[in-house]
Amino acid sequence: MSNRKNWMDVAQEVLGSITSGQDEWLRRKVDVDCPDIRKMTTEEVKKRFPGRFKPVQKPPNPQNPPKPENPQNPNEPNNQDAGVNDARLIRTFIWQSYLMIKSDELEPMKGNMRTFWYRELGPFLKYHGLYEEDRFEGEKLPVEVAKIIEDDSRDDEARVQEFERAFKGQGRELYLLDKMSKSFDEFVLNSFFRFKGEFEFQDPREAFRIIGVKKPRYIFFTEKEGLFWFCKEIAKTYGISAVASHGEPGYLTMEYFSDALKAKGVRNVEIGALTDYDPWGYNIARTFGKKMKTPIFGFGVNTTFLTTLDLFTPYTIEHKKRFLGNVSDSKLSQVEEWVDKTGGINGEQYGIHVDNAEMDKVRDAIKNWLKQVGKKPWKL
Repeated sequence: MSNRKNWMDVAQEVLGSITSGQDEWLRRKVDVDCPDIRKMTTEEVKKRFPGRFKPVQKPPNPQNPPKPENPQNPNEPNNQDAGVNDARLIRTFIWQSYLMIKSDELEPMKGNMRTFWYRELGPFLKYHGLYEEDRFEGEKLPVEVAKIIEDDSRDDEARVQEFERAFKGQGRELYLLDKMSKSFDEFVLNSFFRFKGEFEFQDPREAFRIIGVKKPRYIFFTEKEGLFWFCKEIAKTYGISAVASHGEPGYLTMEYFSDALKAKGVRNVEIGALTDYDPWGYNIARTFGKKMKTPIFGFGVNTTFLTTLDLFTPYTIEHKKRFLGNVSDSKLSQVEEWVDKTGGINGEQYGIHVDNAEMDKVRDAIKNWLKQVGKKPWKL
């Protein structure tokens, strides 16, 4: 008789080794008692992970209008559409996949997170008819969606429909990919596993980061992938680290970056952030620093925002500034807060892309930053 453990045996071992806080989170977010989800029928999946019932409005019938005293009953069987609880389903699928990898019943991914989607989660959802469904339990959509729709007041179903129109049928897939990514983040932030651990995920942004050869704890950060050439210049000139993030960096990339810094003995970092002169660039830089402070990374962080109007010529500011006020009320509050902190442009709700900065002025700003935060002697 084989003594080889299966994923359910491993589950008992893991559950017996985690903290009470981890156990509470896991049982609240994941169906830990679920049988092998890959072997369940569609009916079993939908029954195990039911979504919230949502009223389906029937088209009006002018010959038989509804009576005011007898409104349409959302609890009638023909007036229900529950879908599934996407978040709980995906977390449970990830949890079982993690256990199966530990028990050698599933191969590690050895790619990025889309590898997990294409190999495991995507086919599962498609097989059960959940891939194309437009009804779901939603939370938030990717950053790209928010930038396009600019309206957080809409519920997720309406926003996915907008995303569908914008991306020609990819809305549901991108929503689920984002849900999957956020779920992996939750497991990592709660210290169940690391991206580099059992799943062996690879860093898709490896080519856009540099660990300083002399002073790696000083980090030049920009949200602009197109400025990586400048990252290389700054890293070579001063021997510091540099990152071009292409928007807000994910926790997978942060894990690799964190490990590379710690391998150099870094525990505290100084970040010089060059982003667009607007609230979204400011928030990306702030979030980068906040992520480095999270317990799973544990760095001491001080962030300096390098982008000011001093980097631009008066002509550039006047002709290339952009109005930031044509957004939803929820986004407008971010704009107003940012203007209060920075002054915007002449006290008004205008910003400007950092791509329009004078690069010699940017070089001077970085040099001054390093003089202010660096331990002497700095040979600048």
